[in-house]
Amino acid sequence: MRKFKELLKSPHIQIALATGVSIIVMAYFSKRVLPEPIGYLLSAIPPFIAVVFEGVLNKYKDKKISTTWYWVTAIIGSTLIIILLNAV
Repeated sequence: MRKFKELLKSPHIQIALATGVSIIVMAYFSKRVLPEPIGYLLSAIPPFIAVVFEGVLNKYKDKKISTTWYWVTAIIGSTLIIILLNAV
């Protein structure tokens, strides 16, 4: 259990989990809730944010811009915005 908790502290794991949950939530809403499916381009935005995070993390390792929770919040926020834009 201790190794699992240590694994969850990794920024790469946190971003991957946020991106995975985002994709699953968008797929569910696209299939079951929204009147029309979410387009491919819009559904690629949260994973694109994750890719940008990886680049920023590699370039600015100990800077404030590479704080993981900023990027997780951006992924979750973009997911919500995409769902809300398609609901209208």
